[in-house]
Amino acid sequence: MPNRLERHEKAPSGRFEGCVITLHGRGTTGEDLIPLADEIALPGIRWIFPDAPFPFPDDFGGRMWYTSPPQGQSGILESRRLLFDLLDTLMTREGIPSDRIALIGFSQGAVMSLDVGLRYPQPLAAMIALSGYLASPEKLTAEKSPASIKTPILLVHGTMDEVVPVDGSRKAHTVLVKEGYQPRLEEYPMGHQVIPEEIQLIGDFLKTQLRIS
Repeated sequence: MPNRLERHEKAPSGRFEGCVITLHGRGTTGEDLIPLADEIALPGIRWIFPDAPFPFPDDFGGRMWYTSPPQGQSGILESRRLLFDLLDTLMTREGIPSDRIALIGFSQGAVMSLDVGLRYPQPLAAMIALSGYLASPEKLTAEKSPASIKTPILLVHGTMDEVVPVDGSRKAHTVLVKEGYQPRLEEYPMGHQVIPEEIQLIGDFLKTQLRIS
């Protein structure tokens, strides 16, 4: 088990206004999401693409954040610890305020973006969960961080998703509202994928929450 996450980065040449940590899905790597930074194309943003800590059982070098539930709970806890460490490093060693850091995730990465963002003890700029769900919702009342209550949350899902059904985001929205959050849920007629309209939505959301002029 690694002591820290390997990561890929895409940073602006000059001063940056915010940081976006982007978490990949099961069986891929952080490098696969680097083109997203160019597609969203926000000025002054430093993008970080960590590789998940666990090897995916194939021959192509993919990674995963956890195995399938319920055995996956230990993996979620370990990935949470490593992502907490990454956030701590960005804040304490690199001087990035927590409210200038956003979390985005797709599929398993979406699950981790919510898991981490809802529990991290400092307020983040935003949480964006694409085609995901809420892991262990029954534990959220006891484990949620008071600092996360006002963090803007965007849930996006395809109504034709056969890998992670849209009900995952719908249930997450219901639970989050009951817990005092104000999540936004957007659905598109798509499968388990990211489409141009979704990218535009993400870019607009990040621009607002990271206060990019």
